Amino acid sequence: MGRSEERGKRMQNALRAAGSRISSQRRAIVEYLSSCVSHPSARQIFHEVRKKQPDLSLATVYNTLGVLARMGLIKVMQFDSSDNRYEPNTAPHINLICVSCGTIEDLELEIQIHPEEIKAEIGFEVQDSRLEYYGLCAHCRRKRESRFSGDGEFAE
Repeated sequence: MGRSEERGKRMQNALRAAGSRISSQRRAIVEYLSSCVSHPSARQIFHEVRKKQPDLSLATVYNTLGVLARMGLIKVMQFDSSDNRYEPNTAPHINLICVSCGTIEDLELEIQIHPEEIKAEIGFEVQDSRLEYYGLCAHCRRKRESRFSGDGEFAE
C-alpha cells in the first residue's frame, strides 16, 4: 500500500472513529486529498471532486475538512490575501510558495527547532508550526526570464 492509500485509510478510519458516516462524497474528498501533492483550497477540492460526485455540496467539503483538521490529519494553511489551503502532508517539511502563481510545493527537508527546546528556553508552548519560503517557482521564473531579452530590455 502506497503513502497516499495509507493516508486515505487513516483519514477514513479517523472519520469513522469520530462518529462521521463515510458517505461516497466524504470518501471521494478523502481520496482526492490523500492523493494530492498540491495544497488545494476548499473550492478547488469541491470543483475537482464534484466531477465524480455531482451531488457534492461545498458544505460537505468544509465539514469534512474541519473534522480532518481538528483530528490533526490535515493542516490548514491560512493566508490573509487568499483562500485557506489544505495540506495532507503533516510531517515536518518546508512549504515553497510562489508569489506569482500561488502554487505551494513541499520540500522534504526538516529544518526545525523542537518545541521542547523552545519551551525550556523561554517558556513558550508551541501548538503548531509551519515553515514557508516565498519566491518564484521554476515555471514562473522561466516565464519571467523569457520576457526579458539579452540586453535587459523587456521583450514585447
